Amino acid sequence: MLLIFVMAASCAFAQGEEPVKCKSGTLVAPIGDLQAEAPDIEAEAAAMYSLDLQQFVYEKNADKRVEPYSTTKLLTCWLALENLDPDQTVTASEAATQAYENGTTIWLKPGEVMTVRDLVYGAMLESGNDAAYALGEAVSGSESGFADLMNETVKEWGCEDTHFVNANGWKDENHYTTAHDFAVITAKCLENKELREISVTESYTIPETNMSPARDLSNFLLEVTESPKGLTGGKTGTWSEDDCGVVVSYSRKGLKSAIVLLKDTKEGRTKDTAALMKFSHDVTPGFAVPAEGSTVESARVRHGSKTRTELAADKVTLAYPKDNNADEITTEAVYDRLEAPLKKGDVVGEFHIYADDRLIGKQNLIATEDIETGWLPSYLYISNRTTAIVLGVIGALVLLILLLRIYNKSRSRKRRRLRAMQAAEAAGRSSAASVSTPSGDRRQTRTSDSRKSKKETRKRLREKYRGKH
Repeated sequence: MLLIFVMAASCAFAQGEEPVKCKSGTLVAPIGDLQAEAPDIEAEAAAMYSLDLQQFVYEKNADKRVEPYSTTKLLTCWLALENLDPDQTVTASEAATQAYENGTTIWLKPGEVMTVRDLVYGAMLESGNDAAYALGEAVSGSESGFADLMNETVKEWGCEDTHFVNANGWKDENHYTTAHDFAVITAKCLENKELREISVTESYTIPETNMSPARDLSNFLLEVTESPKGLTGGKTGTWSEDDCGVVVSYSRKGLKSAIVLLKDTKEGRTKDTAALMKFSHDVTPGFAVPAEGSTVESARVRHGSKTRTELAADKVTLAYPKDNNADEITTEAVYDRLEAPLKKGDVVGEFHIYADDRLIGKQNLIATEDIETGWLPSYLYISNRTTAIVLGVIGALVLLILLLRIYNKSRSRKRRRLRAMQAAEAAGRSSAASVSTPSGDRRQTRTSDSRKSKKETRKRLREKYRGKH
């Protein structure tokens, strides 16, 4: 069985890199290739940042300075939520309602009062320039003061090729970024859970204000990206159909990435987003847990014909630990005492997978073979095979002892017969000698033998003490 398992595992792993053991000993298979062939995208500048590994896994003209347009509002809303109470009210200034009225707007009126949260929805979902301006004023008192705060913030994040002059991304030669920098900005901003959730809200209604009836908002981001599965946040940026962009965060099958597309086309950014989301699984290094064809636990089985069996997981979880280090992956098999009978495929517990001490997946723990009820000793975790071997050894020992006893008895009988025969022969010779030899001759023979013996004794003594005084 061991040989079969090794051969099966070899076949399963032959197509990719060799599996390795994670910290808890489970076999995991390396996945992803940083040298994988990238899709052909329309965006002039692009970057994909692994939120799991905290490193870039794809770049295209990533250091080229380009206009971010309304993707700027992602940082504006992050600063607003970080510095203001979401329920705090803001009074729109005349500048907020008129400075960028040629762009998208939520139709704020001078003196209109709205909460910070409603302004964030207006800036994120419908990309309201007036909402972004009002948020910047609420945080810093003026557009220029807010731009200074934006620049200070991104410099702290290591973005050296980014500079902002307004809160909403209106086109300006001094308002620029790079795909590399904005991937970092996107990752940082979307760490804010409320902002992340707002950015992918399908629709929202701003309640009636002191100057306007309720406003219904729809999400531009979901329209642009066609609401792909796994989208967790983002923002669009548009100047024209041939000059636009989008930034998104994405999480699917254990993989989390931030994708930035700048200087793209209206149709291109939709296709490019989907292409890079798909490509992220090909390029990002990580591990499949457990490795295909491997088992995850060796468990004892009470009252079974076999008292130990291998357990497997029913699916694979993709893990992307920091630094792509398998030692940052741990697994745990959670199950109660197993008792026969078991059927192959029975769910007997759960298999938990952790990466960087975070629970990233739960799988069913299943039996890999049928195990019937065992004999009486199996209640003590003694398998039928072990019982049969023990009984066989005991039987062999009993048989050996019986054969040895029979052999020893046979030898004893032979020895007794031989001694009897020798005794009889000796008695016959003695009788014959007494009849043929006179008594006088016997006395003479004994005297002669005695003298000979004494003579030999004296000779040995002389040889022993010769030369000694």
